[in-house]
Amino acid sequence: MRVPILAGIAVSTLFTPLAAGVAGAAPLPPFEPVDVCGTIVSRAWVPARRVPRIAGASGSLGRDREFPAHARVEIEPYRGIDGRTAARINALLGFAPAGAPGNRRLLLLLPTDDPALLDGRTSICVVGFRISGDEGGTWTSYARLVPDPVE
Repeated sequence: MRVPILAGIAVSTLFTPLAAGVAGAAPLPPFEPVDVCGTIVSRAWVPARRVPRIAGASGSLGRDREFPAHARVEIEPYRGIDGRTAARINALLGFAPAGAPGNRRLLLLLPTDDPALLDGRTSICVVGFRISGDEGGTWTSYARLVPDPVE
């Protein structure tokens, strides 16, 4: 699915509010695409919504924004990325996993208009997962979903 929100972001794209404490007046530092797999422990489909601009704000915060429909997926344990990368993804998406500091739970927001995208799956592999954004929110995208070789 392609959602034309920002030029240069092809494939699947999702725009969500930027996590508190991460906001700034500039784009987020580069986040190279990662491939990540894991067991699905929580999932929900979130419908699209519109968020009005904030008058006088710069960047995307100063424009009306459309937040596309997406699957909100938590996986645990995750594989394919290190703990530092997982912590960065969770922080950028405003997710704080419960439990001990060694928690291996990861949040992924996967743009889709299909509420049944993950039906029948107990695990998932996301190829090319990316995050970008600015003071108005974060954009997630991915190249494709593939069967988990461990499943």
